[in-house]
Amino acid sequence: MKAILIDDEKHATELLDMKLRKLDMNVQVMAKFNQPEAALEFIRHTAFDVLFLDIEMPRMNGFSLLEQVGDFHFDVIFTTAYDQYAIRAFRFSALNYLLKPIQENELREAIGLWQQRKVRQLQQTQYQLFQEHYQTPASPGRTRVALPTQEGHEIIDVSDIVRCTADASYTHFFLQDNSSLLICRTLKEVGQALEPCGFVRVHHSHLINPAYLRKIVRQEGGYLLMADGAQVPVNKPKRDYLLELLGSIERR
Repeated sequence: MKAILIDDEKHATELLDMKLRKLDMNVQVMAKFNQPEAALEFIRHTAFDVLFLDIEMPRMNGFSLLEQVGDFHFDVIFTTAYDQYAIRAFRFSALNYLLKPIQENELREAIGLWQQRKVRQLQQTQYQLFQEHYQTPASPGRTRVALPTQEGHEIIDVSDIVRCTADASYTHFFLQDNSSLLICRTLKEVGQALEPCGFVRVHHSHLINPAYLRKIVRQEGGYLLMADGAQVPVNKPKRDYLLELLGSIERR
């Protein structure tokens, strides 16, 4: 991996450089910049793999830099201080990010994920989706999410997701048109992105969209019947929560 580091704080790029060398994962730091505008020409005329990019910087932030670069012939791993809307935007767009202060285990995982991928450059639709969620986190209307697949990223409407099931470190997505997708994300990560949209983790291996719930069955330990015909196990606390959420009419 050939990398470029951009952060307006010099100690941040120096520390990241040191951590990358310490990991011994065949990462070559080609250049470090503390003034993003000074990096533009280098980025445009240099072949490299990954840009480690801070977002909030004076004079020129990460968005402005990427817009001026134009053609993405590289991938991006964003480095950022914690912000709940920013993290949700990363998860919805399936972009990789590292929270400051950067932990070595998270850095190792980010590089490992990049090495496993077939598509190793930032996709325009993926980046546009990130901007959409990052800059207007409370915007109304249909919400889209990027699902990382072997071929790239599938951009779908959250409202089209019926349910998700865990498969070790992967997650199966089942959609309203009866199609399905397998992505390299844990169900926990998927839940962190979708639960704010109303999805419910009803079982350690199952996440559902209540809009597609058709029946709550109490017999045989209890299960949920979904619109696609799937029977999803549910524990009692989540069953009671769903009944309350949907406004059940109980006998007095």
